[in-house]
Amino acid sequence: MRPHALAALIGLGLAAVTVTTMAKAAQSNRSQPRTNMRFVEMDRNGDGAITRAEWRGSARSFRAHDWNGDGTLSGDEVRIGASRESTQDDYDPNRPPEFRNWTESGFANLDRNRDGRISRAEWYYDREAFVRADRNRDNLLTKPEFLGNEAVDDDREDRFEFLDANNNGRIERSEWHGSGDTFEWMDRNNDGSLSRAEATGGEVAEQDLFAGVDANNDNRITTDEWQWSRQSFVKHDRNRDGELSRREITNAELRASGAGDAELPGRTIELDAARGWMNTGFDVRAGETITFEAKGTVQLSNNSADTADPAGSGRRVQSAPLPNASAGALIARIDDSPAILVGRRQTITASRSGRLYLSVNDDHFADNLGHFIVVIAR
Repeated sequence: MRPHALAALIGLGLAAVTVTTMAKAAQSNRSQPRTNMRFVEMDRNGDGAITRAEWRGSARSFRAHDWNGDGTLSGDEVRIGASRESTQDDYDPNRPPEFRNWTESGFANLDRNRDGRISRAEWYYDREAFVRADRNRDNLLTKPEFLGNEAVDDDREDRFEFLDANNNGRIERSEWHGSGDTFEWMDRNNDGSLSRAEATGGEVAEQDLFAGVDANNDNRITTDEWQWSRQSFVKHDRNRDGELSRREITNAELRASGAGDAELPGRTIELDAARGWMNTGFDVRAGETITFEAKGTVQLSNNSADTADPAGSGRRVQSAPLPNASAGALIARIDDSPAILVGRRQTITASRSGRLYLSVNDDHFADNLGHFIVVIAR
């Protein structure tokens, strides 16, 4: 055989081996993560990653799991038992802070009295995550509960409003992203869906955020104790003395609770028109008088002329929460009660106690743009 013919034959053989090896490696890369993969049923093309198009659920739920914000869930984001690294997020006074460090070090940081468990008094983050982790419902987190069980996915990143994709005030089994046995133990009345009380543990007394952050109880918060970004610390440090007093951080607490003083007459909410029902973090009591003032303009479709202010657009949407009210108008509800029209300015008397929600009066939110600024005062 001529030398060049032999070389060509050898080249073809090596190419075939290379292609076969690459195919096996690709198959291994696809199959390996699926054996240890969260949300595996959504991975329709079997590549070990989940795009937004494959995701079954709301955009907010997807963002909660997309830790690096690249638009795809992959790697540790879908690995069973993986923990998101703690980050120095900006403190958002409009909602309870999110806890991310579900690790041994995270447990040690929260267990300040070193009794081997975390009580409600030691927990100053979003209470829904605490409820998910508190498997035996004794209001204490042991280390095994805190670290979780790889075989039991309680989906701590998701929140009730993220999972409730159809905004009906309940989480159906088809909307749930964790494991089946977690859904079953949370479904206390065995009706096949999760109410807000079942998913969040019901209403509890608000924690003293200042005391929670003030780890050494010296009535001041230093940068070492602050859990969020340096920028947010500086924002609250009004007298620029390098520490936060209770007075300086109390205003942030008031924004979260909805109470007010001379400096803070009401709580301001930015309502995204594309969000659907928004949890304001504002709890009301039956018989209480609540005043709303709203402004802004939102777009209700891809048509740039289809706009509305808080009073609405003038047209109607039959499948909106309030079909007889103007589309795009500002509306409210308390927990899962019927929606009420708010508009530009409205004073209501709460018919029940519960959490206040706001939305624009629409039946489809994905193509909406803009936001309303809403001031809520008691």
